Amino acid sequence: MREKIVTTIETQKRNPKRRSVFIDGKFAFGLDEEILYKLGVKKGDSLTEQQIKKITKEERKKEAKDVALKILSFRRRTEKQVKDKLQKKGFDEKTIKATIDKLKEFDLINDLEFATAWVKDRLAFKPRGKKLLKQELWKKGIKKEMIEQVTEELCQNEDKSALELLEKIKKRYKDLEPKLAKRRMFNFLLIRGFSYEVARQVLAQLTQSLVDQEIG
Repeated sequence: MREKIVTTIETQKRNPKRRSVFIDGKFAFGLDEEILYKLGVKKGDSLTEQQIKKITKEERKKEAKDVALKILSFRRRTEKQVKDKLQKKGFDEKTIKATIDKLKEFDLINDLEFATAWVKDRLAFKPRGKKLLKQELWKKGIKKEMIEQVTEELCQNEDKSALELLEKIKKRYKDLEPKLAKRRMFNFLLIRGFSYEVARQVLAQLTQSLVDQEIG
């Protein structure tokens, strides 16, 4: 099979950082200038089909990296979140893997850091129990072992978090009959991911505290 000749390389009007490559007088593909210089493609070159495939493959890898960096520029994401976005953009699995591996190499994707920051943020601003935190991290693609590691380390004071949460919302139930109020607060804690045991203990503490205040 005969080699094909690069007859023209033009700067694209809409994007000066990209080039339009013409082979045998016809438009063949668009190419980022970084890839153009990296592979040394120039006018007059003779290219085999294999070489053309390599060039377009490098271009797709560059496109995938740019898409991933744009995604990460807004906020940190998990490996699964980036992978899902790239799949939706139509990138093949090999390109996606190569892109993610490169981003992990530069610590731009770090699931352990993501999980740690996520749990710390939740505990500080939107308190919830270990159970719900685990579900949230799992949905974001964090591996089970990592979820266990992070929640075990950061959720050692569930009783305190649950009690602080109840202190913030107990006014909602002040006009209700005591048993109904207690039941609703108990359910509220369960919905927020606290275990039955934690919810029971915390409600007992809160109830005793209220009794002590009335006596005092």
